[in-house]
Amino acid sequence: MTATPTPLYKQSHAELAFADSPPGHATYFEEDFGLYKLEGRILYNLSGDDPSILSVHGARGDYTKANPISFGLQQRGHSLLGINMSGHSKAGILRPEQTTLANNILEVERFYGHLGASRPRTVIGYSLGGTPALKLLQKHATEIDKLILFYPALYSSQAYDKSYGAEFRKAISAPFSYLQSDTLDLLRSFKGKLLLIKGEYDGLEPTEYGKPAGTAVGEVIINGNKYYSPIPKEVIDLVCGAIPEERRQFIEIPGCDHSIILWMRNNPQQADKIVEQIDQFIRS
Repeated sequence: MTATPTPLYKQSHAELAFADSPPGHATYFEEDFGLYKLEGRILYNLSGDDPSILSVHGARGDYTKANPISFGLQQRGHSLLGINMSGHSKAGILRPEQTTLANNILEVERFYGHLGASRPRTVIGYSLGGTPALKLLQKHATEIDKLILFYPALYSSQAYDKSYGAEFRKAISAPFSYLQSDTLDLLRSFKGKLLLIKGEYDGLEPTEYGKPAGTAVGEVIINGNKYYSPIPKEVIDLVCGAIPEERRQFIEIPGCDHSIILWMRNNPQQADKIVEQIDQFIRS
């Protein structure tokens, strides 16, 4: 059994996106990366089990961004570790130009070591967090039983070492750059189960909205409403097609774009049904 990290401190809520109080017991700890430290939060089930779920946030986020999912899973009997990655928020300590996706991949790998070893593990990745989540398969594919990817992003491996900002955007904006990702082969060789979740208006076909093939649509007006679709349609298709049908599930949320978590905050009853589906998937 992995020893529970010592609860050192709780970062100021001024640095975190949301000040929600966890529904159950939580502890907080720092992971030391030398020049900086990042905080992790463990949400414990009633039995106090070591966490078996790792939650990896997306760009411009921290571990509180996933609270609608994380809190719902805690209430359903799961222990979960949420983490902060560098460069994406005040809680990420470093400024974007001071860090890279490669650093985030290393950070997630370190935090993964705090999961309990006594039960199968589940990894949840949100948007940009899908890449570090999938990179865990490189060393831990036999330990991970379930993958849950919310509107996942795939990036060219050449972008990993580019500082966040202009360099990174340039590296990922070229049409079909995601085909140079090294995570697709990892996913194709994965023997566990995949749950893919996206909004109806994310992963849109770019050519239907006047954008070049192999890119994302971005902001678009549909029936008078503004939606945000930063994930290329082919990325969703590639992720879905990487796992055989009998080992994958797919949830598309009607009327929602890339901002699923915000949608869940605004639609708590429907959100609860989604968390219930996630819970059932983890237990399947």
